[in-house]
Amino acid sequence: MDRDRPVSDHEGPVLEALIRNPAPALLERALLVLAGLASEQEIQSYQHKIDRVHRYFLDKCKRHQPVAAGRIPLYRHHSIALCLFECLWNSKPRRFGDRYQLTEVIDAQLDPELCRPVGNCIGLTALYSVLGLRIGLDLSVLAASSHVLNRLRIGDRIIDLEHTDPDGFDCRVGAEFVEFPVSLLSAHVLNSRGLSREKEGRFAAAGADFCKAILIHPAYANAFNNRGNARGREGDLAGAIADYTEAIRLDSSFCEAYCNRGMARLRSGRFREAQADFNAALAINPDYGDARVVLEYYGEGVLT
Repeated sequence: MDRDRPVSDHEGPVLEALIRNPAPALLERALLVLAGLASEQEIQSYQHKIDRVHRYFLDKCKRHQPVAAGRIPLYRHHSIALCLFECLWNSKPRRFGDRYQLTEVIDAQLDPELCRPVGNCIGLTALYSVLGLRIGLDLSVLAASSHVLNRLRIGDRIIDLEHTDPDGFDCRVGAEFVEFPVSLLSAHVLNSRGLSREKEGRFAAAGADFCKAILIHPAYANAFNNRGNARGREGDLAGAIADYTEAIRLDSSFCEAYCNRGMARLRSGRFREAQADFNAALAINPDYGDARVVLEYYGEGVLT
């Protein structure tokens, strides 16, 4: 889709609906709209493409066990979820790539070229979520820093799914991962889109995306940090410091946010507070080079 299409106009209604009622059923449409699809014709075209992937998966599973086209009984969720995971990997064995938008991931999944990469962790998690929700899987999202994956619940059982690893079904995840409703994948897409637009020099559009991500997911530390960068670039140092502070409140181990707040405070003439932020970043990660370089350059005290 045209990357210069206006930012938010047609996205507003679906995002407002998602905020009011973060139901999984709204996720598919929201992800398609965030990919730039503005008309019903465009949306339906990609929904038909999802239908094709869905039918392919059902046909593959039917070779091993009968599968109805509707909801799957709970006792079969494990086998069906595993079948979907393996089907996607077998169809594209080099599926890890750099795409995060659902439309691009769908097109890559349907491409007959076997070795074409499909998407990054956000894109692959989005595709699995959309397909899994269609058959009634109870899916959520696990997020840590810049990585996301799925969590599947089957009664009292929990199964985590790492889509960037062909052996990632029922994987082990670290304590740093936090569980969120699957609908909040839309916030991760918005954050990624903001970063892409920032690289293109479209700073106003990037800032708008970070604001939307925060609106959908108020506990999204990365989006606050990125919006802080956008505000700092515009000269709004007070706003930037406020965003970095919120990112740190949400994630006390966020080295980058400490360092960014230190830079904003340095620019504001708040040298002692800046020094404290750089030292805090180094206390969390002694190898965090940006904080060390600034402290050494300005000679603002002893490194710890």
